[in-house]
Amino acid sequence: MIPRLHDALDELAGDAPLRVDTARVLKVARRRRRVRLAAVPAVAAAAAAAVFAGTALTGGHTRAAGPAADRPGRPDRPLVTEPGGILNPMGVLPGRLPEGKVEPIVFAFLDHCRLKSPKATTDAKGECAQWRLVGRSGKQWRLSDGIGSRVVKPRNYMNADAPLTISPDGWHIAYYRAQDQRLVVRDLTSGKVTPVSRSALPADVPQMMFSGDGSHLALNSAEPHNSAATLVDTRTGAVTPLRAGTVLGLSRDGSTVVQGDIRNKRAPLTVSGPDGSVRATVRLDPKVDLRGMAGNALSPDGRTLLTFSTRMDKAVLVDVRTGLITSVGRINGVVGGKAWTSPTTYFALRHVTRTPDPRAAKGTWPGQASQGVIVDLTTGAFRDVGMRFSIKAWQSAEEYGGYLS
Repeated sequence: MIPRLHDALDELAGDAPLRVDTARVLKVARRRRRVRLAAVPAVAAAAAAAVFAGTALTGGHTRAAGPAADRPGRPDRPLVTEPGGILNPMGVLPGRLPEGKVEPIVFAFLDHCRLKSPKATTDAKGECAQWRLVGRSGKQWRLSDGIGSRVVKPRNYMNADAPLTISPDGWHIAYYRAQDQRLVVRDLTSGKVTPVSRSALPADVPQMMFSGDGSHLALNSAEPHNSAATLVDTRTGAVTPLRAGTVLGLSRDGSTVVQGDIRNKRAPLTVSGPDGSVRATVRLDPKVDLRGMAGNALSPDGRTLLTFSTRMDKAVLVDVRTGLITSVGRINGVVGGKAWTSPTTYFALRHVTRTPDPRAAKGTWPGQASQGVIVDLTTGAFRDVGMRFSIKAWQSAEEYGGYLS
């Protein structure tokens, strides 16, 4: 939940007194109006989000491909947004996600009904408070059977929204079902919804990570001092307890799980199979820093861990079998990463600062954005990917996926 913490700090800096209370940052982030820009792949490229404060800098438009609201006896229709358009126009909702097959999902968001104050967004309810899912073509649906805005309220403010995650291939989503508040996985190739077994699940709302093919889902506890982790077989919902330690990554087919301790450099890596059996405990090179990766750090073949230098300007590859560094390469213009996309590339977000419009109203914040990129580990170069759409909201939550071809 680091992006939300960043947002909270950024927003407080704009109108807070010189002394900022840390507790206040974590409890209440005063929300200013903002426009979020989502870079969504047209065909298996990448998904990303960008933040703009002030006026939307977009062209394009959004239209309903039929009735937007639920109507008895009539099928729901998605919203269709052209590149540069706004995903959440005021007063218009997409139809419900169909029960059968749909296209791969690349982006999901909550806009909290575009309400303004922290209290109002906390109380956001109804169809406008549901997760919204965007497919590769720009079609958008509501996740009508899922929990959305702030229904799950754990002690940690940064986890206040009910979690949702999208698999890297875009064909699976995991979320909490509204009718029983149970964690489920939906296969978007068929519409099948598989409940996750309640046994051995973390007591708190977990942080979730899919394998590349969506066949497995790792659950890390979101509590700072709780190292419990489990692995879900998404085809059956069966849960396998793992050895204590944060899941750092899954191989593309979920056959290899690597865990570690991001706070303790002396702690070894644990390499396990999907049944939880430990294959190896590997001493890690003390120069390796595990803190820079914000997603699945394990390569598709399960042999290499993607980490970064302490200054975040170099990609550091680690052999999972030996714990030794195999290569160090400079990365220009990109900080951190989300997941591998091939044996030699990974998906990340590149932070972009936009020049404020001199015609904008006084007090408008400078534009800030994050562009989805594919980084080449052999050269350190990156390329921007994805179509762009805007989100108008005072407060929002986003998830990204579908960046595997």
